[in-house]
Amino acid sequence: VFIAVRIRTRNLPGLKDVTTGGWTLGPDLDPWLFTRWAEYIVEHGKLMTIDTMRYVPLGFNTKEELLLHPYMMAWFHKALAVFNLTDSVTYSSILYPVFMFALTVLAFFFFAKEIFVDSMGKRKATITGLVASFFLSVVPALLPRTIAGIPEKESPGFLFLFLAFYF
Repeated sequence: VFIAVRIRTRNLPGLKDVTTGGWTLGPDLDPWLFTRWAEYIVEHGKLMTIDTMRYVPLGFNTKEELLLHPYMMAWFHKALAVFNLTDSVTYSSILYPVFMFALTVLAFFFFAKEIFVDSMGKRKATITGLVASFFLSVVPALLPRTIAGIPEKESPGFLFLFLAFYF
């Protein structure tokens, strides 16, 4: 988990906006949408029914989108705010994929261990789970979707995938 978090937070200094001193998201469109929705949820308690900033002038019916992701981002922000670990929803959104991937590594470890425990025994299954989790942490294919500053759906998606396999 430490290695996964370390790799995924190496870009944090580059996400600091030198003009405003605030935080900014990575260069992708969906994170801006999800962060804007999370900000709205934090401010109003729920998401707007019609998003007038999409499909102008008609707007977008948000009920047509999968809404768990922006709500999870808002809940994550509220959890960080309780411990005074964040100053904005944007900063929480930057850290959100890293936190989700850290949980994913834990879920994957238990899943991999469970697969091998009957055939290898508890000790060897634990070692196999650790090695498999290390490879999951450093595989380059997952990095762009689980790095700090890119709060995409994949970071919680991987978590739920491995939790579903485990349970």
